[in-house]
Amino acid sequence: MRNAALAVILLFALAAPASAQTGPGPSASAQPPSAKPPPVATLTLAQALERARTAAFDVRIAQADAAVAAADAASSRAMLRPRIALSANALEANEPQLGMPVARQAYAAASISVPLFTPSSALAARAADLTALAARTTVSGVVNDAVFSAAQAYRRVQLADAVLLARNAAVTDQENHLRVTEQRVAAGKTARYLLARDRAALASAQQAQEDAASERDRAANDLSAMLGLALESMGVEPLARDAFSDTRDAALSRALGRRPALVAAEQRVSASLAGVAAARGALRPSATFTAQSYNGSSSPALGRSGGQVEVTASLPIADGGSRAAASAKARAEYERAVAARDQIRAGVVRDVANAWREFEAASRNIATATSALGDAQEQLRIATLRESIGKGTAAEVLDAVSMAASARETIARSIARYDVAIAAIHHAAGDITP
Repeated sequence: MRNAALAVILLFALAAPASAQTGPGPSASAQPPSAKPPPVATLTLAQALERARTAAFDVRIAQADAAVAAADAASSRAMLRPRIALSANALEANEPQLGMPVARQAYAAASISVPLFTPSSALAARAADLTALAARTTVSGVVNDAVFSAAQAYRRVQLADAVLLARNAAVTDQENHLRVTEQRVAAGKTARYLLARDRAALASAQQAQEDAASERDRAANDLSAMLGLALESMGVEPLARDAFSDTRDAALSRALGRRPALVAAEQRVSASLAGVAAARGALRPSATFTAQSYNGSSSPALGRSGGQVEVTASLPIADGGSRAAASAKARAEYERAVAARDQIRAGVVRDVANAWREFEAASRNIATATSALGDAQEQLRIATLRESIGKGTAAEVLDAVSMAASARETIARSIARYDVAIAAIHHAAGDITP
């Protein structure tokens, strides 16, 4: 009886820790939640283009260059305006050893200088104003280029996303096919060596999937660096076909009328022509009026106030050929500006023609790619169905999977090419806000 009681007590003693462990404690809901991935910030195409218009690095550099040109123009215009100066002077001369009288002076002076007739300076100021105007127009051209580059980079990210989705689907198709093969091998309906082939096909699809993920990340990094963004994870809008209703003639007309690069080239030609006139104006007479006052005291006493007025007229007679050389240089710069303008004009016409031809090709390829995708998906459906009922071959299914994967990527690349072609037309036409 005593042994039985001891056994019961020992049993309860052993059970007590176990019951204590299973007693009330921190529930699963009370455990700290697992870390969630950071939310993905979605950058829209409109936001990317606006960022390129206002904050792209090339745009900021061009804006600084335009500010420098504007400052140079202001300096040139200042040469045509009166100049007024006030000065306070104190002098003590005590060098009789050099034959100079001992004198003391303390006076205030006001001076004014007015250019009366300076044709060269006026024409140089005109050339500087036109150069500053060309620099501002160049900023618009840089913005046009930055918007196009941002559109291309954004489409690259969109395409990388679409290709990654297509390769994810290819991996899923390969996994499904491998699963069917494993079931058929287990049932003794298929040779075991086919498993190795299907696993190899799946591994190849997984490698392509990883390559697509890497390409997507690199495209996103390139876009972030181009726009000066610091996004650890950035999403973009899904790839979709843009709407477009323009004509080639309208695009060419806009390009010849407002393409910033061509407009800036025209303005540089005008500035060079003004520079030629300024260089020739250096051979013409010039006149300047100056006046100066005197208010103070001196020892010996020379009077407390005074002044002088002067008009200086100059006519260059001989300068060793420096003005003629400057004129020849200005003429050569004008000829160079004209040649550059003509080259840019020809390039504008070429850009519109090439962009429009690319748009036509992309439009046709989208139609054929859409048709090919429908056929490939139908072939995959039939091949999978035939395999499930034991009438299809593994090679037939693998071929259908490969064709479907290729068709998915082709349609994505066709849409991206179509959208980039539209952006190229806007860029060629000088549309800063497409």
